[in-house]
This record gives sequence, C-alpha cells and structure tokens, in this order.
Amino acid sequence: MSQLVVKHLLSTGEDADVYFLLLPAHKLILKHASDVFEAMFRFDAKKEFSEFASANYPVEVTDVEPAAFKVMLSFIYTGELAELNGDNAMAVLYAAKKYNIPSLVDASLQIPISELRNVFLAYALAKLYELENFAYHCLFYIDENADTLFKSEEFLQIDQKLLCEIFGRDELQIREEISIWNAALHWADAKCRQNCIERSAENRRAVLGPALFKIRFPLFSKEDFSEKIVPSGVLSKGEVIAINHFHSFPNCHGISDGLIPMPFPTNGRISDRKKGTLLMDIKKMSEFAREEIKSSRHKLKRKMETLKIMRNVWAFTFCTMAQKKIRIGVAAFIRPLFELSLQKNGAENPIGTLTDRVFDNKSTNWGFENFISVTELMEPNNGFYNKSENKVTLAIDVTMKEVKMEKLILYQCKSKGAFFIEIGKVSEFAQEIFWSQRISETVHIKGFSWKILAQIRKNLLGTDNEKCLGFRLLCDAPKEAKNCSLECSATFRIVSQKKDVPDFKDEFNDQLLNNKLNWKSFHSISFDELMEEENGFYNREDDKVTLAIDVTVKEAKT
Repeated sequence: MSQLVVKHLLSTGEDADVYFLLLPAHKLILKHASDVFEAMFRFDAKKEFSEFASANYPVEVTDVEPAAFKVMLSFIYTGELAELNGDNAMAVLYAAKKYNIPSLVDASLQIPISELRNVFLAYALAKLYELENFAYHCLFYIDENADTLFKSEEFLQIDQKLLCEIFGRDELQIREEISIWNAALHWADAKCRQNCIERSAENRRAVLGPALFKIRFPLFSKEDFSEKIVPSGVLSKGEVIAINHFHSFPNCHGISDGLIPMPFPTNGRISDRKKGTLLMDIKKMSEFAREEIKSSRHKLKRKMETLKIMRNVWAFTFCTMAQKKIRIGVAAFIRPLFELSLQKNGAENPIGTLTDRVFDNKSTNWGFENFISVTELMEPNNGFYNKSENKVTLAIDVTMKEVKMEKLILYQCKSKGAFFIEIGKVSEFAQEIFWSQRISETVHIKGFSWKILAQIRKNLLGTDNEKCLGFRLLCDAPKEAKNCSLECSATFRIVSQKKDVPDFKDEFNDQLLNNKLNWKSFHSISFDELMEEENGFYNREDDKVTLAIDVTVKEAKT
C-alpha cells in the first residue's frame, strides 16, 4: 500500500471499521503497528455485542490526550512526526507505551528536555517506565534550572514524594538555600488551595510533611532565619533552638548536659561545597611498573570514582611515562571561573602542594601532573608502597574558591583597544611551577574577544630550570564570523614603574584568516631581568608588574 493511499485513508476515514471519538481508523493498519490493538480487536471479535461491533459506535480513549492520540495515529499510518513537539511529547510517550509502539517511544525521547512543557512529568514517566538515561537527564535539567523551575506552575502540581526527592538532592544548583524555603512555601500554599484548607503554619507543615526536613535550615544566614523562617511558625520551638545553637556553635554538636538533636541536613549542596578528596589504589603495582611506557589505567575501565565540588566533576587518571615515572593527573569538567589548589598526599605529609587557575568553561581536561620515579615510589623506607598488598594509594585533596579576575583598564574604540594586566605578588608568582598563569578579562574589538595571558615558561636561552614571564594575546572569533580576514597589529609593553624609564615595547603584525581561533603573539622576559631594579619594570614596594598590549584591527586587503 503506497504512502499516498495510507495518508488518504487517514485523512478521509474511507472504509474505516473502527471509530474513535477523534477520527475513524482501520483495524488492519492498527493491528500491524501494535500488539495491544491486535489483542483488543481479537477480543472484540469474540463478543457478540461489542462496542466495536458497529462501525458507527465511537470508542472513547479517556487517558490519552487528543493531540497525542492524533500524533500516534499519524505515526502509525505514515511514519511522520510533524506534530510531535515539546508540548505533547510526554503525552505521546504515554500513548506509545500504552499501545506498545517502541519506535514512537524512542522518537518521543528525542525531544530536547529544555523544550518539554513539564520536565517534572517527564521525570515521573521516566521513573514509571524505568527509562534510566532519560530520568538522569531530566534530573540534571532540574538541578541546573532549579531556581526557574521552582517558580513554574508545573512545580505546583508535583506530589510530596517527588518534592522530597528534589529538595534532598545535593546537586541542586540554587543561588542560596533560602530559595528552597520560598519554593516550599509556594508549593504548600498551592496544595492548601487545592485541598480547600486554610494556609496556616500548621497546614503548611502538614502538607510539606517529610519534605520540610530536606530543607537545610542550618545553612541559612542568621538574619534570614530569624527574620523569615521563625516568624512563619512552621518550625517547632525545639527545631528553632537546634538551628540557633548550630548558628552559634557550628563546630559543636551539642551541649554538656546532652545533645541537641538536629533534624535538618547540615551538609552543603554541591554548589556550596569547597573541598573534597579523591582516592585511587594502584593494585599489582610491581606488574604495573613493568608495563610499557605510556600504558595507562583509568578508573573508567571499572567504575570511575568522581567527586563533585562547586558544580565540577573531578576524576583520577594516571599512567607510566618516560624514564619510568608515574604521572598523577586530575581531570575536571569546568563551568565557572574558579581557583584550584591540589595536594598529593604521601605517607604522613603531603609530597607537594600546587595552586593553579582555570579561566573559562572550555577546559575539559584541566589537570595537575606530578612525577615520582617508580624506584622512589616503591622504596620501603619512604612508606608509600604496601609490599604485602602490592599496592600504592594516591590521593588528591581539592580546594576551590572563586577567582577575582586581574585588574583590567580598557580604552576602546571601534578598531583599537589598549588593555593592561597587573600581576600582584610577583615574587610569589615567580616561585610557582612552569605554566602557572594569570589572565585578564575579555576585551571586545571588531566583534572579537581579546585577552592577555601571562604565564611562567622555561627560558629557552637559559638553563633548564630558569623561569621567564611570557605574555601573549589570545583572540576568539565570534561564532557568526565566517571566512573573515583581518589584519592585526599589537604592541606588547612592560609598563615602566619609573618616570625616567620608558616602557619596554615589542611589536607584532599578523593576519587572522578564515575564522582562525586563538591568534596569538608571544613575548617573554626572564624573571631576573624583569625584577632587576635598574630596569624599572618591577615595583618592589607593591610587588607588582604591569603588562599591556595595544591592539589595532582592520579588515585585510584582498
């Protein structure tokens, strides 16, 4: 049967032998698409007085939305999904599950979660139908957009069980914990209205039930708690005392006469968490040490141990490298701007502590590498190697905090820009490891994004361990730029701190062609020369150096 004929039958109902309230259909086509329809029609044929016996008797499907039923019939007849969208996707999923049409189930799950009319309903259906991957992505979307979703009408329709699950999640991305309280009151008041009961403190507490104890009241500020929570009357006197005691003595779990029970969680959510520790055991160490150079063991081969800190996921990776040394790395999926401190622990004391920074959300494999020879690692006197178990344990303690970007001064016109980066505590910066870096804020010139990147590098003209300060100009083209061709000139300056000493200058010219990203020119100077007082670049009193780049951009001549 051709596609045109099938479409004609669907649109006209010609020769239909079953009538739904919405439109006529054909049993033969429905039976071939769904074993549920086949069983229904087979059962009907055995009944002498069936609701389907008369072609004029309409069949009412009460639990499937009309629009979703039409989408399902259109898919059965033509395979087309033109009417499937975020508004009806979950209703179509329900219909596809009810009538057992797997291909339509899969199609319903392809709608982006951000386009779904009700992500809470989507999550409930995902749990009902044991769609683990879809459920995970629904929860992830709820976590990421909690502040917005809590203000939606759909949030007011969820049941108490789902409310408990959401409020209890560590992963909720909220600006502050009090937004959970505001959402709880909003939801409780809606339930009071639905049940036609007074919106009193007692009724609010009753409808919230166990969800109330998922709110992390101890994390509220003292002012918010005393001014907004206590006057509501929802908490009992004992609960108020416990939280006030926690605010006064956060490191004490009780008083000398007896413990004060705390019925509310005191741990921060992931967005508030600043510290965490990752552990990994290298088992069969003696065998691992004999493997080929660059052979690796990732926990991805087993179950990766991950740690979520401030909305970032951290994981271990390690491998044997040149000269039989072990490489210890940390990989992170980065979103916001954070400063990162990493520490590798040995037998009793840390082997080393390093600090570095992550500057943008493009870094997906940022990590710290520290090397130790296998011989040193397995030396019994060092205490790192457990010979009886043939095992070494690696640990990294991660501490994160928000970074204040370096000071930026901008003088900008349409095609020119001059910007500065002040590096404070230069004497300390000079002691950091190679590739440690500082970065300026973004400057927009000709629609492109420009930054200064200052970095500790090896002095190629000096000894292996001699450090120099390098700084470069980074440029990212906008997404909409296609086949662009620009002429770029830049003057790199180390700004003099003395009136009688001119700035050090170096000029570069280049072309940025075909939307090439990360155009960069590079200049470096040894720290010894940079901090030499006679040169005038280093302000010893402020322990500061100022770098500047003047940029001119114009369209290239073809």
